[in-house]
Amino acid sequence: MQNSLLQNAKQLYLATRASTKKQSKIRNLELLWDVLESIRRDGISDYSIAEVGRRLELVGGLKTQSLRNTQGAQFRSIISTYADCVSGSKRYVAKSKSRIDQTIDMITDSSIRAIIRTALEDAKRLKITNDNLHAAFKKISLGAYPQAAIFDDPTAPPHISTNIELRPIFPRHLIIALEKGISTERLHQQGLVICDDGSLENQFSDKIFPPSFITAIQEVLRLYSSSLQSPNKSPDRIC
Repeated sequence: MQNSLLQNAKQLYLATRASTKKQSKIRNLELLWDVLESIRRDGISDYSIAEVGRRLELVGGLKTQSLRNTQGAQFRSIISTYADCVSGSKRYVAKSKSRIDQTIDMITDSSIRAIIRTALEDAKRLKITNDNLHAAFKKISLGAYPQAAIFDDPTAPPHISTNIELRPIFPRHLIIALEKGISTERLHQQGLVICDDGSLENQFSDKIFPPSFITAIQEVLRLYSSSLQSPNKSPDRIC
């Protein structure tokens, strides 16, 4: 499957190589192709000029700046086409970033990147809120009264139920954003699919997000989306 998708990139590479007369440029084209193949074999999705240039310099090919210059246009075109064929990222991914940040940076749709980042940030805030609530409730005891209450002592205070549902406020526009972010149709357009274990994979079966990631979002939507059904409010527009 992947080899067939790479045909467009290989055809462009071969056509560029065939139209080149300078031996030095032919060698640089060959080194470029070898580098692109090595990135794919390494299971890396970073096809940015910075990463390709770094690898090229290591094998004696063009330097990064040469790729960025006017004369590097044909090389950049091959890199871009190759990246598109393997759903790679053409944006630089800083190696100092966390694995999650690196994975998000590789998503080509900027709106989906923004939705996921917002959801993750709100998830962190909700966790802090829940942790604080949990700590606070450890210090109090609801419905704890003298033993006399068990025997219907009229002087005992009434029983207070502890079955209280505590649900942090989740902004309406974020609920809509999450619904849009995991829309099956939208994910399909990006070549992504939701697996049975709740993970998110691309068309090459690479795990974009781990098991239960989508399941967690669906659970949040199940708990909060009912608030969107109010007839007095129209859905927020998410661009």
